[in-house]
Amino acid sequence: MDSTTLQMSNTVRFELPTYVDVDRFCERIRARWPGSTKSEDDIWLVSARLRGNKNDLALLLREVEAYVAESGLQAIRYHVDGRAYVLEALAREETAAAA
Repeated sequence: MDSTTLQMSNTVRFELPTYVDVDRFCERIRARWPGSTKSEDDIWLVSARLRGNKNDLALLLREVEAYVAESGLQAIRYHVDGRAYVLEALAREETAAAA
């Protein structure tokens, strides 16, 4: 395999600031995306396994984006395919306009 070939992962890892956030977050996603939870330094890491559906990552990220907005968090970091990203909550006005 060529070293420039992109390795796709079936796991997404999210960083959450407190254990309370972890409980609520897992309640929201675990029915559809199993995974694990662990504490590392002062951050909680929650992993979610994708189900193989081509739209699964997009569905998971939309669900997480809604959680971030509803929970009052400004943004959370997540990791997929060896890269880190920041998922910001949509402004409530944008959410209402889309509905």
